[in-house]
Amino acid sequence: MNMLWGAVNRAKQGQHVSGDVWMVETVNGSGMLVAVVDGLGGGEEAARAARLAEGVFRERAGRPLPELIRLSHEALHTTRGAVAGLLRIDPSQNSASYIGVGNIGIYVYSRKPIKPISKNGILGYRLPNLLELHYTYDPGDLFVLYSDGVSSHFAQDLRLDIRQPPQTLAEQILEHYGKHSDDATVVVVQT
Repeated sequence: MNMLWGAVNRAKQGQHVSGDVWMVETVNGSGMLVAVVDGLGGGEEAARAARLAEGVFRERAGRPLPELIRLSHEALHTTRGAVAGLLRIDPSQNSASYIGVGNIGIYVYSRKPIKPISKNGILGYRLPNLLELHYTYDPGDLFVLYSDGVSSHFAQDLRLDIRQPPQTLAEQILEHYGKHSDDATVVVVQT
């Protein structure tokens, strides 16, 4: 089964550039690497840090997640830094791995107890002891990655129709739970 995804990004009110970047990259034909990166602060300098991390992730998408985080940490030493969440999904194994540094959120709609977390830190400044979490998911499960410009309260909103296309769901989460005082990004992946 093909995975479907949708993504949306909005700059904070009064800014024309978002310091958030998202990425969905196909790996090994059927797998997927998903990233949400939030450059510290806002505007051009935040966007530059986020794009630098995204470039590292995209160029080496098939590499292990801890290696991707370490490489981006090194690449961001000359920037204001960023936080990031990386999700790898392998549909051939129904497996998902997640590693996060900083306040990137992830929520999984699943019957299984899949509750990934990010560890405090900043790419480019302070790397925590990396924690890569591994899960087996059910086909049809939904993974939602989001920056701190989006309130986590969407996860308790029973009015959200999670059966709609991922792009529509991402747009609805941003519309109802995105904060205008911060850059906001939502990526939804349906397995």
